[in-house]
Amino acid sequence: MISSSELEKLPQGYYKKVGTVLQRRDSSGEGQSLLLFLRDMGPMWVSAPSSKTKCRFGGATEPLVWSEFDLYQSPARLYLQGAEVKEDFLSLRSSAEKLKTALTMYKRLSKILMIGHECNNILTLLWSSVLLLKENCPVDMVEYRFTYRLLKETGLAPSLQYCVKCGSKLTEGAAWTSDGLICRECSDKNNSDIDAAGLKYLKLTAFLKHDKFIEWSGAQGKLALYGDELKKLLTFFTDMD
Repeated sequence: MISSSELEKLPQGYYKKVGTVLQRRDSSGEGQSLLLFLRDMGPMWVSAPSSKTKCRFGGATEPLVWSEFDLYQSPARLYLQGAEVKEDFLSLRSSAEKLKTALTMYKRLSKILMIGHECNNILTLLWSSVLLLKENCPVDMVEYRFTYRLLKETGLAPSLQYCVKCGSKLTEGAAWTSDGLICRECSDKNNSDIDAAGLKYLKLTAFLKHDKFIEWSGAQGKLALYGDELKKLLTFFTDMD
């Protein structure tokens, strides 16, 4: 991730932005350094000075919490001056599986996003994905959907509809290559890693609108294919673990 020192600083002044905490670093006696993901600003490192008041910002500096942040850009750095919690997603903390999935999405974004680069579409994607977890959608489907849509936003997503080799429409299943999916005819073994039904599920998971996905995914149960397909998608990211 590019550091804020490599980008032009914000003009000095006050800002009020909605967003969430991607990372928090605590420092004894110096307060906290927060990586906030903010609407119209993107990810920004913000200093939250220590205070004699133990809970100066309440739960607003916890990851997964969404707040409206009051910020001040000084000549040297960006400071957090206040925060109003809008959504705390506390229900996710009662499920280890949901919490792990949500934190995985946050960690992935903190690795690939550029400091100071506005990316409202990805912020909306994160918000939508955490809401899906809150709505009790299957966590493996939510993580797959988030990962595919994140790849699409960054221009790295493999097509789920067309063979990357011959361009024909994928209807009878597909096989994975390092460049993307190929049709059965282009596969050396003339077979597929994903059958037609599995490919349909992946397309619906990736492309259904938010409300339709909630309704549809709730009726699907837990499907074994998402774990393997998620691993395949992750290979399309760069600078990952």
